[in-house]
Amino acid sequence: MAKSATATDPSNDKQLTCFVVTGFGTKTDFSTGRVLNLDKTYEQIIQPAFDQVNVNAFRAIDANTAGDIDSIMYHWLYEADIVIADLSTLNANVFYELGVRHAQKPNTTILIAEMVLMRSIPFDLSHFVILAYNHGGDEISGDEQERFVPILGGTLKKILVAEEERLATAPDSLRESDSPIYKTLHGVTPPAYTPTSHIAPPRYIPPDKRDKKAEGEEEEEGESLASIIDAAEKAKRNKEFKESIELFQKAIERQGQEKPDIFLAQRLALVTYKAGEEKDAGGNLDKDKAIDALLEAEEILKKYCAPKTTTDPETLGLSGAINKRLYTLTDDTEYLDRSIDFYERGFYVKQDYYNGINVAFMYTMKANFEENRFQAIVYYGHANMIRKKVADIVQEMVDDEEGFGKMPDSEKQWVYMTQAEAYQGMGREKDAQRLAKVIEKVATDFGMDSFQGQQKKLQDAIDEFNQRVRPEDLSSPAGTAAAEVPPSDSVEAETADLAAIAVETVDAVSQAVETRVATEPAVYGQGAIVVNADIVKGKPIKSVEVNCKIEYV
Repeated sequence: MAKSATATDPSNDKQLTCFVVTGFGTKTDFSTGRVLNLDKTYEQIIQPAFDQVNVNAFRAIDANTAGDIDSIMYHWLYEADIVIADLSTLNANVFYELGVRHAQKPNTTILIAEMVLMRSIPFDLSHFVILAYNHGGDEISGDEQERFVPILGGTLKKILVAEEERLATAPDSLRESDSPIYKTLHGVTPPAYTPTSHIAPPRYIPPDKRDKKAEGEEEEEGESLASIIDAAEKAKRNKEFKESIELFQKAIERQGQEKPDIFLAQRLALVTYKAGEEKDAGGNLDKDKAIDALLEAEEILKKYCAPKTTTDPETLGLSGAINKRLYTLTDDTEYLDRSIDFYERGFYVKQDYYNGINVAFMYTMKANFEENRFQAIVYYGHANMIRKKVADIVQEMVDDEEGFGKMPDSEKQWVYMTQAEAYQGMGREKDAQRLAKVIEKVATDFGMDSFQGQQKKLQDAIDEFNQRVRPEDLSSPAGTAAAEVPPSDSVEAETADLAAIAVETVDAVSQAVETRVATEPAVYGQGAIVVNADIVKGKPIKSVEVNCKIEYV
């Protein structure tokens, strides 16, 4: 390893390189269900730490200006002076690339991981030194950056100083190995490789000039995959969806793989369906255009993301949103059912409030389309069971004063609005009203319009359900409305409800027959009601069979 600019010999101007093995964009940690923005890990803690020792750190997408990204990856796994691997989210590609590095190089490989993941590190790596950091999901807090960057930077300095001392005092001795292969298989020698052509690393840009690069400053060696993605994300934020579509398509082509990174496919699907939602100057939506865009977005997910079988919550959330919107535009209940399937799977994988509150709303809508009265009650109760879980998830977030306190108001508003919607659906009016005052303080105009529109949709659905199914039929023996305590939360409540409805049904049939027998005895003669069930209060009921039989004299 060559000397760095921090070495004792300042005449050596060769800058060391570090290849960062990590995912990009948002990735799901399936061990916890959380989604982490790994770009923030790179930007907020990895790059700053390497800046401290003047080492050029970059990812494969930063080096990809032409050619196959795989060949670039293999080249830098071998050629880089240092490799740092972020094990967060247990990304399979990262583990494979780490294995390649360990096989090729005896030393200078550093491991880091998000702290929650440390509980589920695979056994083969559990005895390694892994530097742990806290990730907030969307970004890494300022306090965590201040804590972790010096730790990682200090580790790098120790590596560089140790190498300088070895070169100065014992140049013929071997460096300490951090590869399990070279530690255990004594005598194994690293492979020899001489590149057939020179491949330069990405141009190092000092921290104070990176903002200009992000605004569109072109790199000397051409566009990298990372710069294309950055431009696509910027266009998305500015609601320039057509431009964003072109850029994400270009990024997928640049990746040079038959199946691109799932993040790129998800982003392309998102901006595709958003492009169809653009309104004309008069504020009118082209319904046919919107439907076509939604169907196109769904095809993108089918092509790259396998929504029918995936457990990726981002894919499931997108698929749920697409089908929810298709249902809204077409009134086709097939889209309603598909939306429920996607949202619910995403909710149970991730346990997040977004998927949860959406599937609860869709179940409420489904209850109003169900002709079978008993099944309608089940759907309605299930919606409130999910709302209860969502309210608890949100409350846990709010109770985390340190984490939630650092969240910007633009994000807090959605958390509070979700909780308020959950309370509204469960009939907890006082709790919903209490949150309304909090929401007013943090909501944007757009957020408030969206929230009030959703409140009305939910209330209309609740009112429709109450007209179709009498509210008293949803009550437990104690008189607690099922809108507050879902029927599925209590077997006894369900049993009591079914028993009451069954008795009521028998009484109604009996009364009808008795009336007709009394008014037209010559025609109907004697009547008989046979109930083939013993209804016992408090005993679970599997089924009720009612036979109405007319016997003639």
